[in-house]
Amino acid sequence: MLSVLIPTYNYNAFLLVKNIQKQLVLEKIPFEIICFDDGSNSSININNEEINTLSNATFIAFKKNVGRSAIRNLLAEKATFNWLLFLDADVLPVSNNFIKNYIKYFNSDKIVFCGGIKYQDSTENQKYLRYKYGKKNEEISLNKRIQNPSKYFFTSNFLIQKAVFSKIKFEEKLVDYGREDLLFSMDLIKEGYKIEQIANEVYHLGIDDNALFIKKTKKAMKNLIFLEKSNLIDADSLQLLKLINKISKFKLLKAAAFLQPVFENLAKNKSSVFFLNCMKVSYLCQLKLKHE
Repeated sequence: MLSVLIPTYNYNAFLLVKNIQKQLVLEKIPFEIICFDDGSNSSININNEEINTLSNATFIAFKKNVGRSAIRNLLAEKATFNWLLFLDADVLPVSNNFIKNYIKYFNSDKIVFCGGIKYQDSTENQKYLRYKYGKKNEEISLNKRIQNPSKYFFTSNFLIQKAVFSKIKFEEKLVDYGREDLLFSMDLIKEGYKIEQIANEVYHLGIDDNALFIKKTKKAMKNLIFLEKSNLIDADSLQLLKLINKISKFKLLKAAAFLQPVFENLAKNKSSVFFLNCMKVSYLCQLKLKHE
């Protein structure tokens, strides 16, 4: 009935798997939990091996990294049930009825369900740029998510029929961090599938430090340019790319790109989402210059 699929990389997923497995057992439905480590070769996998001691749960560590999209596709191929629940390793359900909340949608046809994301408001978290960005751009109210379901599609917490996933899949040309959720949601809409936002959130626990988060953000911007150049997305459908193309039209790419290091330092040192957004624009201008 339900395959829970968890990709991980250098992260202890045991707490999440144990939580999910406990809920699944209580619901008395056929299930499996599959967790793949994508070639991190981390000592943390000693903890992840404990997943194999839980009933209907499997952990496998890959020796080589295949990429964020490919690892999800492999998890889906391994799955034996008709519903797939994808969860990132660094999340934890907000509700003890998390699985029960998803089960009630099993009679729906050809629909993808997104449960949403929340952040724990600890004093420690509040100093990090990743937390501030997540609170502003990912912890979105259900009413707002419903108004624009595809915009707030996140791979960290979604339920999909295996038959539907098999027709879409994640784009394996995207190997590194970022934007695979954007492309997947756009492909779903293009193929005529409805994304439904529901109230069944997970806490995002993995809060990167500022330097690492900025590094990942820059990788995501590279993927955005790649998607545009590969004609995998329409630049006019994204406000950020439309802005960059306007800047290019007015011959201001060099001027905007010049400010990139300034904005990066301000974003990192002040944990500022505003300056992070400025950095995104200026960094995309740098990338555009390289591709012209």
